[in-house]
Amino acid sequence: MPLFIFALSNRHGMEVRISTLGGAIAGLHAPDRNGRLANVVHGEAPDCGIHLLPAPGRALHRLPWHAVPLLEDASVGLRLVSPGPHAVVATYILDEASCLTLHCQAPAAAAATICLRAAFNIAGEGEVPGQLLQVSAARVVPAGEHAQDVAGTPWDCRSARPLADLPGQARYLLDKGNGVDPALRLLDPASGRLLEFTSDGASLRLGTGDPPAYLWLEPIVAAAGGSVTLRFGAQP
Repeated sequence: MPLFIFALSNRHGMEVRISTLGGAIAGLHAPDRNGRLANVVHGEAPDCGIHLLPAPGRALHRLPWHAVPLLEDASVGLRLVSPGPHAVVATYILDEASCLTLHCQAPAAAAATICLRAAFNIAGEGEVPGQLLQVSAARVVPAGEHAQDVAGTPWDCRSARPLADLPGQARYLLDKGNGVDPALRLLDPASGRLLEFTSDGASLRLGTGDPPAYLWLEPIVAAAGGSVTLRFGAQP
């Protein structure tokens, strides 16, 4: 099956490029506080795309998906269907509020969770240690360790702190929210670009690249049906 990249755009200049290879976000142009656009997605980061967990013999992020464009009055979108007998359906929607929403659903016979891996540098270039991260989570599972409270540790991002302070990779056990307030905020003070993330999932994996040119995010949602929303804005 041939591979394609579909571009979704809104009237504010935001453009999202979705690859049919694994349903990955291949690029995302968002404006800064002065309206200047930059690509804030690190498309070359490894293993980006939609994953089914666990995935015995089905590395979906490495397979071509079938795509169907969607068009509504106030939004544009793309529906992707994975290959194979037990298809995963993923739908991206970009609206005029500069929100990109992904809804995923797998058949009942599939594994328990789905995640989207994407890599962001909301400055558009350079390294990310000076960007400020805030995560609504009182518990964390650092890579190779057990769950622990974040209080009094370098993992505590309940108040914004520089990515340079992040000790490594971890899975944050998100506080149960109202589905409206963001579970994660990422701010680039220099450009003013702001990424806010909401999800109906219970956890989020994250870490910085090597070298630290991006922050990778893996929101994890239930395979029975889950949604992730990325909202982009700019602070003065």
